[in-house]
Amino acid sequence: MQTNENDSIALSYGLGWGLLKTPYGEGCFKEGHGEGFQHYSILFPEKHMGILLMSNSDNAESIFKEVLQLSIGDSFTPWFWEDYIPYNMK
Repeated sequence: MQTNENDSIALSYGLGWGLLKTPYGEGCFKEGHGEGFQHYSILFPEKHMGILLMSNSDNAESIFKEVLQLSIGDSFTPWFWEDYIPYNMK
């Protein structure tokens, strides 16, 4: 399905990492999950800032949005595109 929803952050992929443009500068993110494990990382090199979230839960993706907003002010990650629907929006 094509959408223009993420045009404002120039969403793309490069060598396995998601790439986006934000007020923090260019960012890159990597995500993954398996049975009983979920993780998400995002880096903003120009701000010298990044975070890695790791969980031994099948439900962790539902809290990633809130944790990243509270910890580093990340409101740029394309949550719906990732299908990481926040727990309070289900």
